[in-house]
Amino acid sequence: VLNKKDANLISISKSIIEWNNKNNFCSKCGYKISSINMGWSLTCSKCKFRIFPRIDPVVIMLIKNKEYILLARSKAWPEGMYSCPAGFMEPGETIEDAVRRETMEEVGIKLKKIKYMYSQPWPFPYSLMIGCSGQTKSFKIKTDYEELEDAKWFSKKEVKKALQKKS
Repeated sequence: VLNKKDANLISISKSIIEWNNKNNFCSKCGYKISSINMGWSLTCSKCKFRIFPRIDPVVIMLIKNKEYILLARSKAWPEGMYSCPAGFMEPGETIEDAVRRETMEEVGIKLKKIKYMYSQPWPFPYSLMIGCSGQTKSFKIKTDYEELEDAKWFSKKEVKKALQKKS
């Protein structure tokens, strides 16, 4: 319902507010830190250490097998809601490595032909969502029930029908 500019401004605002609310003390010496540049950076009142907003990279994967895509659902989501699997990147990982690892961990599937698609800010609380696609030949899913409630394959026809219901 928001245009791209307004959505971006809200995303920035939420991320900066969350970051400022969670950073009150210096990570080097423990003293109180103060906001400068209208909250875009923080400085320690004692050692003058300066910190900047963090961004947590997250990968989200469109997993494809012929005319099907794999979607998963979290236990916390509304009934019937499914989405592409996603997860946080780990230090030292490439985007492609994170996509492979998260897919293997969450649904037990090996991916080939991983391709970067697009990115968007994701202010929950301050992430960058990196969208990728990946191909597989396997239809066998090994769902990690610690992370997901369910995962299953959907045809293009099923996805199109579900999207038409929502609009």
